Amino acid sequence: MHKARTAQPRRSVFTRTILWTTTMIMILVVSGCKVDPKVEFIQGAWYYKDAHLANIPAESAQVTNWVFDNYYFSMDSCCFYKANYSGYYSITDRDENKLTLELYNMRGQFGGTVLYKDDTMTIVIKLDPEADTIKISGDGPYARVGP
Repeated sequence: MHKARTAQPRRSVFTRTILWTTTMIMILVVSGCKVDPKVEFIQGAWYYKDAHLANIPAESAQVTNWVFDNYYFSMDSCCFYKANYSGYYSITDRDENKLTLELYNMRGQFGGTVLYKDDTMTIVIKLDPEADTIKISGDGPYARVGP
């Protein structure tokens, strides 16, 4: 006589593919959520006062403020040279203690030049985590003034 066989479930190729794909997507999503410590470091408000104009009456210093907030930025500078603009940034290069940012979709003015959404600009930010300061395209050091 024949023994009764119990049907054993077989995993189909389709099921294995779905499980593998789902696992890979989850791994990529989780790894993509990690924030680069350098990017996290620049988040917040930064202040720099350049007193090189101390001998000019009514122009005691050049004061510049930068704010970086989750890929949005704003910049305001006064008094000898006026500029205020904002927009978005992307990171184009990373070094040990340096980030290169491309600014885009900008609005505002830079000296006598009006900035439009099609304009782009590149800045290099040097980080000094020990002093909690940054230098932006050679200017600075900027001190952190807000989260």
